[in-house]
Amino acid sequence: MDMSTLAQKMLEWETITRQADQLAGEIQAAVLELGKTQTVGNVRATYSNGRKTYDYESARQVAPIEVIAAHTTPKVDWKAVCDELDIDAPYTQGEPSVTVKLMV
Repeated sequence: MDMSTLAQKMLEWETITRQADQLAGEIQAAVLELGKTQTVGNVRATYSNGRKTYDYESARQVAPIEVIAAHTTPKVDWKAVCDELDIDAPYTQGEPSVTVKLMV
């Protein structure tokens, strides 16, 4: 392939990629609004609610020192403390997202 043809191919790739990125953004926005994974043909737009982040360490306010000591080796395993005391740890919910991919 000569340099001129290579340059044309690279510019064509740039244009097509920008168009595909714009289309993916439109698909992501629509699927975010629907709140549900969509599959059409070989394309899947996967909806995710966002990751939950638990605050297990909040158990220190109510956990007896004996339970905390039992789960300290050398750091405190706060999740284990919550599990033993049947404490529902508070959490924060991450932002929902959508991933668009071609299934082969």
